[in-house]
Order: sequence, then structure tokens, then C-alpha cells
Amino acid sequence: MSRIKSIVVDDEQESRETLLRFLSKYCPDVELIGEAGSVNEAVEVIREMSPELVFLDVNMPVENGFKLFEKISDRNFYTVFVTAYDQYAVQAFKHHAVDYLLKPIVIHELIITVNRVARLLEDKNKIQQLSALLHHIKSPVEQSKIALPTLEGLVYVHTIDIVRLQADDNYTSIFFKGGKKMMISHTLAYFEEALKEQGFVRIHHQHLINLQHVEKYIRGRGGYIIMSDETSLQVSQRKKDEFLRIIKRIK
Repeated sequence: MSRIKSIVVDDEQESRETLLRFLSKYCPDVELIGEAGSVNEAVEVIREMSPELVFLDVNMPVENGFKLFEKISDRNFYTVFVTAYDQYAVQAFKHHAVDYLLKPIVIHELIITVNRVARLLEDKNKIQQLSALLHHIKSPVEQSKIALPTLEGLVYVHTIDIVRLQADDNYTSIFFKGGKKMMISHTLAYFEEALKEQGFVRIHHQHLINLQHVEKYIRGRGGYIIMSDETSLQVSQRKKDEFLRIIKRIK
């Protein structure tokens, strides 16, 4: 996982330096990309640097930390409040803070907080990847085509019509809904790369399937899949965990 792009917002320079030092020394997952001494400065830094995490002091002159959320409506970062006063805790969590750290900062509490943010970002990335996969599996797939080389030239077919592909040495047999079959002079690895954004998954060294056409999964050592053309395909033990993860996400 990439490091967490973070900024520190605190009007007291000494407090900023302390937190920056702790993060640099004890939190290797954090990448410090900026700091600010006021809400207005923080708004500028956030808009310029797009941090994933903001450590935000509550008590600052002119405007307190909560004012930041009035000035940034499209918040796309996690917030950890840092303050010497505990009476703001309820208000902090009403603003969906990840955590609330009291000064002076306790190092192990800081580490726990950073680890919590790392898990949240990991889950967020998984959701985004799943959304992208589902996006390709749905309507765009119906419009997607792939060019298949034949003796006469190129034949363009809708990927949604492909049920499965099967390796045959340096050739690949492509099975379509309705029973049509084509043999193409490309390896299965070629099609795995070409179709990976279209909802196709490799379940075996011989089989690449279209998730749109999966009807049933039968458990077993690797298990096997029933496709929409009633074909039963074995899932290799090596591919089983990956396939089940994908199916669970879609489900």
C-alpha cells in the first residue's frame, strides 16, 4: 500500500514540529506533504496538495478547527483532531473524525490512529476497485467489442456474447452464447490481458470465463463452475481464493 499523504494543521509551531517529528519517526506509513498554522492556510494546502489525512488542532485563534469543514464542502480526506481539551470530543465525532488525540500526544495512541486510517484507506481502495469492476461488468461491457483475427480478416464481436475461452496450445477456442465457437491464433494469456477490464477471470490454466455467464459455483478442493451454456469448468486450487474473493465482492 502507498503511504498516507498527510498534513498537520496547528497554530502553535512547537506543537506542529512535535507531531511532525513523531509521525516521521514512528509512523512510516505516513507521507508528510504539508502543514498549516490556521484554517485559511489549511484550506489552501488541502486544495493544492489533496491530502488523504489531516491532523487538525481544534483551538486556534480567529477560527477553530471545526470552521475548516464550513470552507471545504467536498471533503475527500480523513480527519484526526488533536487538542489539549477533551470537551470537543463529541463535536469532533459529529464531524466524522477518525480519532481524537489529546495533547501531549501519546506515541502508541498515535500509531494506533495511523493504523486505523491505513485500514480505512485500504477498504476505500477496494471499494473503488470493485466499483470499477462492476462498471465494466454492467452496461459498458454490453457495448464493448474485441477484434478477432481470422483467415478472412478481423471479426468484431461483443464481449458480452463471449461465455468462455479455452486454451488449445498456441490457439484459443472462444465459446459464444447460442453455441457458436471460434478458434483464434492467439494464446489464452493474450485474451486474459485483453479482457481483464471486461469482467473476465482466469480460473484455470486452460479456462478464462466471463463473470456475466457464471450460473453456479460448486465447492470442492478447487471447486467447479457451471456456466450459462451448461458447461462445467474446474477451478484450479491455485486460482480458487482469487476467484472466490471476486465473486464475494460482486455479490
